[in-house]
Amino acid sequence: MENNQKVLSFIQKHPAVTKEQIAIETGVKSIQLYNVLRKLTSDNLIIEEEKDGNKVYTAIESNTTEKPKTEAKTESVESKGRDNSKMKFNNELYGKGPLVRAVVAQYVADNPSTTYKQLKDVFHDNLLQRFGIFQDEETAGKIAPKGKRYFNKPEQMIKLKDKKIVVCNQFTLANIQPFLKVAKGLGYKIK
Repeated sequence: MENNQKVLSFIQKHPAVTKEQIAIETGVKSIQLYNVLRKLTSDNLIIEEEKDGNKVYTAIESNTTEKPKTEAKTESVESKGRDNSKMKFNNELYGKGPLVRAVVAQYVADNPSTTYKQLKDVFHDNLLQRFGIFQDEETAGKIAPKGKRYFNKPEQMIKLKDKKIVVCNQFTLANIQPFLKVAKGLGYKIK
């Protein structure tokens, strides 16, 4: 249990860290480290992603005090160990997941004839490993059978030309960065 906390604490302070970096800094190595990472992942405390051909680990709810590495300005809201920073889009403050949903909804409103495939070309699954930025209801159910990983209430679904989609809500300060780059590249102003 001590190793689990040691590794989790390190990952929370250092988003997108490799297994080798974790081993060096925490002293937890080999099969012990493998088991700790597997447990933390299955408990949904960390996520494993691919970055430049390497597996990296990031805390799902990071308690780091680092600012995001984009130009997006955030307002921090105090909470117990969770990063509840807010970003402004269309003159409203949003948490990370709701911000992504709002940007995708705005893109669809601006481009009403968008199909599922066309939207995947804009917000491709590589922007958020494991879940994708959005999925159709059936795919989301297969990826996260217990639910709660997507905005799937009827009023939260987004209607495209050919189907309805649900947007993922599993964003951290680290894993939202690729999405923010794409959104800004599309001309959306996020502060």
